[in-house]
Amino acid sequence: MAESKKLDSKKSTAKKEIVKKTAVKKPTEKVVKPKKETVKKEVKTEKVVKTKKEVVKNSSTTKEVKKPSLKVETKPKKATKKEAVKVQVKSAKVQNKVKLEATLPKSVFGISKVYSQAIFDAILSERASKRFSTHKVKSRAEVSGTGKKPFAQKGTGNARAGSLRSPIMVGGGRAFGPTTERNYNLKVNKKVRKNALLSALTLLAKDHAVLVHEFKIKQPSTKTLLIELNKHGLLNTRKVVIVSGDENVFLSARNLPFVEVTKVTSLSVEQLVAADALILTKDDVKYLEGMVK
Repeated sequence: MAESKKLDSKKSTAKKEIVKKTAVKKPTEKVVKPKKETVKKEVKTEKVVKTKKEVVKNSSTTKEVKKPSLKVETKPKKATKKEAVKVQVKSAKVQNKVKLEATLPKSVFGISKVYSQAIFDAILSERASKRFSTHKVKSRAEVSGTGKKPFAQKGTGNARAGSLRSPIMVGGGRAFGPTTERNYNLKVNKKVRKNALLSALTLLAKDHAVLVHEFKIKQPSTKTLLIELNKHGLLNTRKVVIVSGDENVFLSARNLPFVEVTKVTSLSVEQLVAADALILTKDDVKYLEGMVK
């Protein structure tokens, strides 16, 4: 019995020692592990901080570099825009102005007063004369229908009616409707018309847009006409009016949208106002001068 008790006591002591050892070992392991983790975390945080600082430094340097570059780029751009605008304005002035080859009579191309109201009235008259009365409606005499009285004269309570073709009936004719006999022409006095024509010619002469020249084309050819216009610098103009009675010139210019050919007798004020260049012959100038007298 005594021996068994001694063995039990030895076993218990051994177990206690083992428990103590394990107890001591466990906290040491637990303490060591978090230390390693903390060290790793600290290292990581330091690396991140360093990288962030580097990024901030790099970003600051890039911003500082970009600012002066933007300033340097904006200044020449503005200068180039101004120069481009100046060049365009100059070219437009050169294109629209034509040098005079002959002296023009002041009685036609240099009147003292420009009649703007006469120009306005003449243009309205010219536009109205081109209007056609092609719209028409049927009157009660032209509408198809019966001649029977629609209902009794008395006893119905309605107003008396004698025809279904009356304008007040559905399907009847229209009262005072438009017809093809209407005339849209507006009257303008001869003196007003003459003042308007001379005023338009004077405005063209003041802008140096009148050229005395005669085109001689043997056969219809748009190319030859363009060559002739290019000699006088008229290819880039918006509207050129050529006064000529030559059929070859008319046929050569009918395919050009910026060229219009007309005779002296059918010159309109609207054509002259819209034109950027007018080309006449010497005979045409004499005709206009004789018309004024």
